[in-house]
Amino acid sequence: MTNTNILPPEVINPESECDVLILCDHASNHVPKEFDSLGLEEMSLAEHIAWDIGAEQITRKMCDMMGMTAVIQRVSRLVIDVNREPGRDSLIPVVSDGTAIPGNRNLSFEQTQNRVEAYYTPFHQVIEECIAHRLKRGRTPLIIGMHSFTDRMAGFQRPWQIGFLWNKDPRLAQAMIGMLERETTLTIGDNEPYSGKDLYYTMQRHGADNGLAQTTIEIRQDLAKNEKQCTEWAALLCDVLEELLERSDLMSLKHY
Repeated sequence: MTNTNILPPEVINPESECDVLILCDHASNHVPKEFDSLGLEEMSLAEHIAWDIGAEQITRKMCDMMGMTAVIQRVSRLVIDVNREPGRDSLIPVVSDGTAIPGNRNLSFEQTQNRVEAYYTPFHQVIEECIAHRLKRGRTPLIIGMHSFTDRMAGFQRPWQIGFLWNKDPRLAQAMIGMLERETTLTIGDNEPYSGKDLYYTMQRHGADNGLAQTTIEIRQDLAKNEKQCTEWAALLCDVLEELLERSDLMSLKHY
């Protein structure tokens, strides 16, 4: 791909001393011009199939509040989904929640590799560098995946307002769930609305595989659609994380 306009991932507060690292892999619905909107109408690109609505705004607000580092992907998950294993069919989806993605049909190996090299590999390399820098200095950051989910899927009205995903290491998810259950009246999902045992690539690769406590946070999109709501979520999550940073069981390496 000979394109000088490729958007690399954005790193917020790269020199932060805060031991929380947020990874926002579905932050943007941007589709670079060379992909001709993937054959989709603008309306479709504004929907949840293209991005996790509210996730970037909450991430930025948390970084402002706590000064933590975040890595933000700046192209749509429909161009390439960085939270998928290499070779997985949904890495470059041809259908998303019932919507066909014409620009992703019948891609050649070269076309697929161009997207991998332009947008997938750089995102994960930047994260690896952020984590390696901290581990080298003897720091063990908490790893947070910031996501959001639709209030309705396949005809099912999802009751959860926030969910925490995990795979083999439940430390951070269970700690955050426990605190929110004590301090709020939120309906909280434990491995809901998805299970981290099925879909957890970014967290597994950068958190669990390094022995770091990690969880994916899922916030319901109808509760994160404006600045006030995003600010409230950011403040709540920062309050929880500030307290959890004092827990030695979370700030140690643990391989499962």
